[in-house]
Amino acid sequence: MFFRDIALILSAAALTGSAAGCTSSKAPTEPGAKGAAAGPPTVETVATFPVRPGNLSVTPAGRILITNSPLAGPSVKLAELTPQGDQRPYPSAALAEGKEATIQGAIGIRTTDQGMTWVLDMPTHTFYGIEEETREVAKRWTLPDDVLTPTSFLQDFALDQKRKRAIIADMTQGDLKSAPTPAFIVVDLETGKAQRVAESHPSMMPEIEGGFALNPITIDPKYEYVYFGALNGRTLYRVPAAAFDGDGASVANSIERYGPKSFCDGITVDGAGHVYVTDVESKGYGVTTPDGYRLIAKLPEDQSWPDGLSFGVDGYIYGTVDQLDRTAALAGKESGTGAYLIVRFRPLAPGARGR
Repeated sequence: MFFRDIALILSAAALTGSAAGCTSSKAPTEPGAKGAAAGPPTVETVATFPVRPGNLSVTPAGRILITNSPLAGPSVKLAELTPQGDQRPYPSAALAEGKEATIQGAIGIRTTDQGMTWVLDMPTHTFYGIEEETREVAKRWTLPDDVLTPTSFLQDFALDQKRKRAIIADMTQGDLKSAPTPAFIVVDLETGKAQRVAESHPSMMPEIEGGFALNPITIDPKYEYVYFGALNGRTLYRVPAAAFDGDGASVANSIERYGPKSFCDGITVDGAGHVYVTDVESKGYGVTTPDGYRLIAKLPEDQSWPDGLSFGVDGYIYGTVDQLDRTAALAGKESGTGAYLIVRFRPLAPGARGR
């Protein structure tokens, strides 16, 4: 029921977005282009799967870990990319494969510098901390009811390693009736203590009727700012990471506009302040700065809906491509190609692994 309802909501928002035209906030151009250009380069394909990936995280050892989109009802919920380009359950089949798996449906995933991978299980509202060396669950925190709403929809989160906490983007809209009441949920990863912050702040709200609220979120390599926006929003915002200290009461008054963006499902940021955006409208990847927005890379032909992002150990940005717009829920019938991707592209400046 949970994922069926979410799929129906995605369908409604997609129709609204199409009616609104879904144009980018600024005409995208290739970096350094003069006048009309042939367009940005195509990303490199790293792996191809028959199942839709959700988000991904690159570990300190260079492993690429993938959550498979719960909307597709995958058998394997969390996987590792093998050297042969296939998926295998991670860290084990008992935890991540089949109807009886511990993890029932995850999207959000991030890995610390010490090799602890944090995965957020959506149906159970539970954080799992998995150690890379032992491949065991070392920590498990279930979010308390008082930080959730009946329509909470928890997927992306920023991992603040400096302060040992996660900042979840709760988009809400987990049913077919309620208006969005998005918020940050701040989780102390040492104690499991959680609190709901800045609910329904204007920066979190969609800019089209029936659109999706707070979704993409990341933190810079120095842990100074948390960047975020609405999926169906054309503005990227940021807030000092230190504003979440204590009860987080200063967060709402500390939010500031950063720059324009397209509608997007995921973001990451490098050390120079370039925020990379999964441009679901132009089918590529854009960059937001205070000076504007531009498209820097495009998807391969016949691909759509770039989703999650993560810097790798090799300096590349890795991303998932899952054609969510071609699901039966969004398009009326399933029209996916059956070939869903892990891709990579060069950033404009160095970043930090795992963002």
